[in-house]
Parts: sequence; C-alpha cells; structure tokens
Amino acid sequence: MKEREKIKIAVIGGGAAGLTAAIKCAEKFGGKNVIILERQMNIGRKLLSTGNGRCNISNKNISPEHYHGDKNIINSVLSEFSYKASKKFFAGMGILFREDIEGRAYPYSNQAYTVLDCMLAQLDRLGVARLCSFKINSISKNGDFFDISSAGMTIHAEYVIFACGSAAYPSLGANISGFGLLENLGIPQPRLFPALAPIETKEKYSILKGVRAKGIVSMYSGNKLITEKQGEIQFSDKWLSGICVFDISRTVNEYLIYKKAHDIKLSIDLMPEYAESDLWVYLKKCKVLFSNEKAASLLSGALNKNLARAIACYAGIQDKLCKTLSGNDMKDLINAVKAFTFTPVYSENFNSAQVCAGGYGSDTVNPETLMSKKTDKLFICGEMLDADGECGGFNLHFAFGSAMKPAKYIK
Repeated sequence: MKEREKIKIAVIGGGAAGLTAAIKCAEKFGGKNVIILERQMNIGRKLLSTGNGRCNISNKNISPEHYHGDKNIINSVLSEFSYKASKKFFAGMGILFREDIEGRAYPYSNQAYTVLDCMLAQLDRLGVARLCSFKINSISKNGDFFDISSAGMTIHAEYVIFACGSAAYPSLGANISGFGLLENLGIPQPRLFPALAPIETKEKYSILKGVRAKGIVSMYSGNKLITEKQGEIQFSDKWLSGICVFDISRTVNEYLIYKKAHDIKLSIDLMPEYAESDLWVYLKKCKVLFSNEKAASLLSGALNKNLARAIACYAGIQDKLCKTLSGNDMKDLINAVKAFTFTPVYSENFNSAQVCAGGYGSDTVNPETLMSKKTDKLFICGEMLDADGECGGFNLHFAFGSAMKPAKYIK
C-alpha cells in the first residue's frame, strides 16, 4: 500500500458513533476530507447485533435520568440530541422509526441491516472513504497533524475522532485497543467494568437453570435500599439475568469496585402484587389442599415448580410435609417468596455485557465539545466516554448523539 496524502479528519472506528461522526463531518466539510479507519474486516458488526438484530435505535423517553456516569457529558450530549433530533437525523437517510408501547424505537423494518445499509449508502453519497482491516500500530502528534500508522501505510490527519467502542461483546470483535492508543498519547486509561450484564451470585441453584419469573429485584447495601427494578428475571445455576437485572448490574458492579462494599445483597420479590397478609391466607388454604405433599406444593399454583422447590429449600422446609408446617415455617416460606436473596459476585468478564461502564469523563474531555483537554484536535465519542444507559435504546442514542459533537466544533 502506498502512503496516503494528508486528510482533514480521520474517524477511528466504524461502529454506530464512528459512522455518525463521519456522516456529519462529511456533510460539513465534504466526503473527500473524511476517512473511516476500521480495525475489523467489516463495518458495523456490533450495530447489527443490537436489539436482537432489530436495532433498538433510540427511546422516546430519552432523558439524563436513564443514564449513569459523567453527568456533565450526559447532559451536554442529550441537550443537543433529543429523541426528536434522532428521528430527524435518521429520516434524512430514509429511516423511519417504529415505537413499542414502552417507548423503545426501532427501524420500521425491524431489521438492523436497514440502519447499517442506509448509513453506508449515505457515506457513499458523500464520498467518504473507508479502510477496513486497518489495525493501527501507533498514533502520534507530529506538528499540526496526527500520524496514524498501520502495516504498510501511514495516514496524516489534521483532526482525529476516536470512536473505537469498548470491551463489551468481544465475540463481535470488541476490545480496548482504542484506549491503549490514547494512553500512548498520554491520556491515561480509565477504569472500565461490565454493565447491562448478568450478575453472578455466590448461591448456586442448579434446579433454577432456565427458569423465568416476573418480580421486583432490589439491591441493598446492608439494610439500605440502593435501587430496584421490576420485570422478568431469568435464572441459571450460577447467575441472574433479564432486563431488570441488567439495569441493576451497573450499580452492583460500581459498589463492588469503587466502594469496596462487602454487604451487597439482591432481594427478589416473586409475588409483588400480594402482601404478606394475602400470602398467609392463600398458603393456609393450600396447606389443607396439599396436606400430604412436600412443602413446595404450597406454591405449585403460583410459581414455576422448580422455583417453588428452590424457595422451599431457601426457607429450609423442603423435606417437610405441608400438614406438619408450623406457623414459623409458614412465615419463613412467605419471607422466602417476598425476599429470595442472593449475594452478587463481581466479575470483569465482558463476554455477556451489552455495554462497558466507566470511560473518559469531563476531567479528560471538554463536555461541550468532547475534545481532549490534553491533545488539541482530538475528539472522543461513543462508548469510550463515561456514559452508559439503561436497556431500551438509550446507549445507541447516546452513541449517535455524542458523535454529532466533533463536526460541530471542528473548524
């Protein structure tokens, strides 16, 4: 390969943020002044996997309350990129939205390929070059330009936009190589940890593998309620999953890492619609009905049979017949239903994490421009920033929104 001539803007990363940044820069400066450098063979692999292949592109309930991380950066991005602005941006590429009853927005086709194809078509119309399998060996600042070197080629760019993604979903090629490149430029790598991920637990219930149940998951530090979410819980023999668990996982990991908390518990209310007094009446009737059966039978009309067995085991009455249960036994069973408790274990395994928490904050970048405070003309956007949202399109929305910033402030 021959060495390329100088170019105005190099976008490192061909994911959601990188594609958006390239489109906006090309609209402002012309496509011949922009190039996308992608480490993998194909553009947008992770984008195609979002929303189970449907691409949960945004959410009509976008607001800072649905995000964690650096509030200055989050507020800055969302103040300029609302849900309405998101619809307008994608409509400009021919993409229409379809909303579900909870506000999640998808392309009208319900296919992630629609989003990727339309974004690539827009880049082609604008004349933006794309180099795939471009594995950067080094990047350095040489006067007014950045030297970006790969095997057999060095690109000289006046501006660089880092949109390299994070460690989440390594099966799709994700890694933290972008953070390493920035570290070589003197920008320290931030602490990263999994979010929107299953939560591993100390307690192991092989009988619960594959069981699903609706309920409320509450996170406690000691006796203090930290947060809680309601929805479907998915059990396995060693972890908890489901959207409500994913949304809590970020806070759990944050407490385990930064606060070194050793008293974190997850309490699950498996029958939130019923007060303890209502359960008492119900179980007393079931005690008569199932008098000669094992204690788990008391819950056979309310919960999955394997979950009922696990609850009886948790209450310590699994081997007792219903007719022999004492008043205290019944109370223990009710407590188990209303507060089935697990102890979370922190793991730095990103294999099942949808997003990566942590990232560069306002101590590293200007929240208004997202330009590095240390290195002029270097911008950082997308998952590399300290901003992560709940399930439901919030993270993709932020990726697109943050990528709008560089084009606005590049001169």
